[in-house]
Amino acid sequence: MIVQQAFGQLSIDGEFRTRSVLEHGYKVPVKKSEAAILSVDQRSRLNLNYVNEWYSARLVFQDARVWGSDDAYNPTGIMGNTRSLGLHEAWVELKLKEKSSLKIGRQEWNYNNMRILSGRNWWTSGLSYDGLLYKMHDLENAWFIDLGLSYNNNGTPEGIVNNSDWTGEKLKTLNFINFKKNHNDIFTTSVFFSLAGRDFPDNGKFFATGTHGLILEYNTGSTGVFGLFSGYYQHGTDYKKGSDDNYRNILAYLLHGELGFRAPSEKWELAAGAEVISGHDYSKTETGYSNTRHSFDLLYGACFPFYGGNLNHYILQNSYKVGTKEGGYFDPFVRFNFKPGKKNTFEITLWSPRLITHVQAHNSVDPATGLPEGLEINPDGSTAYWKGNLGNYVDFNFTQRIHSDVVLRAGFSAGTISDIKNQMVFGYKDVANKQLYETGTNYLGWVMLIVKPGFLVVNK
Repeated sequence: MIVQQAFGQLSIDGEFRTRSVLEHGYKVPVKKSEAAILSVDQRSRLNLNYVNEWYSARLVFQDARVWGSDDAYNPTGIMGNTRSLGLHEAWVELKLKEKSSLKIGRQEWNYNNMRILSGRNWWTSGLSYDGLLYKMHDLENAWFIDLGLSYNNNGTPEGIVNNSDWTGEKLKTLNFINFKKNHNDIFTTSVFFSLAGRDFPDNGKFFATGTHGLILEYNTGSTGVFGLFSGYYQHGTDYKKGSDDNYRNILAYLLHGELGFRAPSEKWELAAGAEVISGHDYSKTETGYSNTRHSFDLLYGACFPFYGGNLNHYILQNSYKVGTKEGGYFDPFVRFNFKPGKKNTFEITLWSPRLITHVQAHNSVDPATGLPEGLEINPDGSTAYWKGNLGNYVDFNFTQRIHSDVVLRAGFSAGTISDIKNQMVFGYKDVANKQLYETGTNYLGWVMLIVKPGFLVVNK
């Protein structure tokens, strides 16, 4: 019936993504005694797309699961999973004028190398947003404006709002505007402004965070010298209180830059760069400084390709396990990309992250609460601080296009953590003798098969 009544183009396609993962120290470094984990996860999507001269629409039904995690089963097999099936995208985009449109509904937002907003495609489920997106794109003059708005509540299928069980961990609102201009097909400038907010009903407070950035790209899609710079400034009010019992102000930044060379025919490219993220310096005790949060919230950006690489040991800056305990972060890297043939790509990236502010050292981690305890004291009675190298990491990634609809991807990452990171995550095994735990080998290996069949295209 849909095919008979549709006026325009209807297409139905799918995505089947199966990934096998062997990890030992993914996200959180491991002790030598801990065993590796082998798992398989799968994403299955059914995509329905419709477009005509007035509007376009898209529905993406998704099942995302780890094999064996189903909650409906018996001893002989799997019957289903009530938590894995969902709606990843559901939007309609109205064409307002020749150069503008309005997209309404659940949608992916990916902007500016995915530093602040991304679909987080490494996740089995991916990430989408409920909101409005107004676009004004002038292709002739090569400038683009995107304005996104969202506001969230808890509610029932009948549309009745009930926020009695709302938690501050959920995003209340996310709003942004992105200006982009292409200059002579070789240089691109973008300016990004965002305002995000979280609502904590327990204390009756709404906490807003503004993140604003400038992004410069040079020759990113052609041979020869290329470069990228992005800088973001963040401000607002933190949900944690300072020593004066007031909620902390936010003053933080993130900088990223890289410069490289791409050979003719794009057979290979070599690039070097660094990331700098502001952080708290615990050696500074001035009241104004102490009551300000200097760590940068990475918000909704992609984590897998940045911040020390695919092992993801530094993706939550305020975490002592998966970050730097709010300390400042500097991460130089070198990347080499090689294309042996037209259908395959090999890439290697080396990372060497460092802690660039003084972070107060703790000497143990409470096994009951999982939180750091016991500040370390130097022999002269002064406070001990961490600062310096955090470890060294390497990522190997390989892509092979088997068919126009079939892609095989694989990767292997390994990392050695420094004594600072060891003590930060585990504390001392023997506090009196300052004996560290013996760590295991941190690695992540994965193989992913992606098949995207086109089921049907109907023009009418």
